[in-house]
Amino acid sequence: MNKENNTKQHRLKRSELVKAILFIFSEEYEEGNVDTIWDIKIPIEKLRYLLERKYKVNYTSNSWISHQIRKYEKKIGSKLFLIEKSNIEENKPLIALYRLMNAFDQNHHVYITYKIKIANGVYALVQNHIKNNRIERPLNILLGSGNNPYFFANIIAGKSWQKDDKYNIYTHNIGIIKKFCNSHVNSENIRLFSPAGRVDQKKNTIMGSDNELYLSVDFDFIIQSTHGLYNGTLYVDTEEEGIRKRTILEKCRGTRVLMLVMDELTDTPVPKMVSFGSIESYDYIVIPRTRSNRIKKHDVQFNEYKKILEPEIINWNYCIYRLKS
Repeated sequence: MNKENNTKQHRLKRSELVKAILFIFSEEYEEGNVDTIWDIKIPIEKLRYLLERKYKVNYTSNSWISHQIRKYEKKIGSKLFLIEKSNIEENKPLIALYRLMNAFDQNHHVYITYKIKIANGVYALVQNHIKNNRIERPLNILLGSGNNPYFFANIIAGKSWQKDDKYNIYTHNIGIIKKFCNSHVNSENIRLFSPAGRVDQKKNTIMGSDNELYLSVDFDFIIQSTHGLYNGTLYVDTEEEGIRKRTILEKCRGTRVLMLVMDELTDTPVPKMVSFGSIESYDYIVIPRTRSNRIKKHDVQFNEYKKILEPEIINWNYCIYRLKS
C-alpha cells in the first residue's frame, strides 16, 4: 500500500532543522514584546510543537533536538544556542540564542528573516537604478564586510543564470568571495575584485589599509553594514576593521547604502567599539519592515533619525529611506 502524500516527515536534515529553529526565533521576535532577539527563550516543548505545525515534522524527544544542535555546532565550529533548565519545570529545558556571537559564521544565523528582507530592498534599489538609467554595462558594486551585504550577494548569485545583469563586484568580504566562487554561480555575469590585506578568519574579512583598488573605481553602489549606531555615529569592533570601512565611507565614489537590521541601534554609548563615520554620510538606508503593530525599542530609536530621512520605497518587507540633502 502506498503512503499518502501528506504523511509527515519524521526528521529534518540537521542543517534544515537549525535553519527552521532560527526562522522560528525571528518570527517569535517579530510577533513578541521583547526588544531584542536575544531576550527570547523558547521551551523546547513549544519548539517541537512549532516545528510540527510549521514544517510538518514530528519530534518526540527534547534530547534529540539538543543532540542535533550540538552536532551542527561542532561541525561549523561555532556556538549558536544556549540550552538551559527552566526555573519552573526542570525537565522542560529552554533554548535561547548564544549572546556572545561575534564571528561571521555565528552572526550569519541571527535575525535571518530581517537580513533577507533588507537584502531584497537593496536588490530592488539596484534594479530600479538599472531600469531608470537603461544601464547595459556591468554595474560596479562595492560590498563591505559583515553579514548584511552577504545576503545581498546571495541574491545576485542566485539570479546569475536567470538574468543577464552583469556586475563587477569589489569586496574584502571573504564570505561573499566564497559565495561568488561557487561553481553554481555564472562567472560570465559576475567579475570579482578584492584588495590586499590580512585575512581575519573569524570575521571573514580582509583587513588592511591598501585601498588603491577601491579608490580607483567609480562605483554605482557602495553597500555596507555596521555593528553599532549611537547618536548618528557608526561603530565596529576594532580599529583595524575601521580603517578600511572609514576609507570607503569618506573617500570612495558612489551611491552609499547602509543596511540595518535595527539591532545595531542603541540609546547608550557603544563600549569598546571604534567609530568609522556618520549615518549622514550615506545616501540611502534600508531597514526591514514587519507586519506586527507592536512598537519595539529599536523602532523608537530609529524614529529619532527620521528628521534627516525621507521615504523612497515602502514595501511589505522593507523600507528604503533617502538621506535629505
